[in-house]
Amino acid sequence: MKLIVRYFLFSLLVIFISSGFISSPNVIQSDLAVIINVDNPVATMTASQVKLTYLRKINKRWKELNKNIVPIDRKTDTESRKGFLKEVLQMTSDDFSRYFTEREYQNAEAPPVKFASDDEMIDYVENNIGAIGFVSKSAIKPGSKVKIVFSL
Repeated sequence: MKLIVRYFLFSLLVIFISSGFISSPNVIQSDLAVIINVDNPVATMTASQVKLTYLRKINKRWKELNKNIVPIDRKTDTESRKGFLKEVLQMTSDDFSRYFTEREYQNAEAPPVKFASDDEMIDYVENNIGAIGFVSKSAIKPGSKVKIVFSL
């Protein structure tokens, strides 16, 4: 009888975790979306592709567009920024700053343009076909001229 009760309770716990009623500490729950302009022909990207593109490690230009890749960033350390740095770029905030400072010094590359809000970032991506940024999924409004190419 005790075994049946334990099995029942374990089953309930699994159901609650999988349905989102209870969060599991090992599951990354995020509202993070990596966005590009809707006219950019890239449809989806892996985390690795986002990292290489955002950091301009392989190409400085979108080969599909022949336009410069323009990474954008937040002015403050928001939750979406922390998640993007940790989960996608696999960098600390200090590593990130140092990386772009070195690129600017060595290659005369402009560091990411910084914005105060998700709305400002979305507006910039809508108006700049080469831009790539990260925002909260919930900030993207229907009809906006951005598309999600990667999300957590």
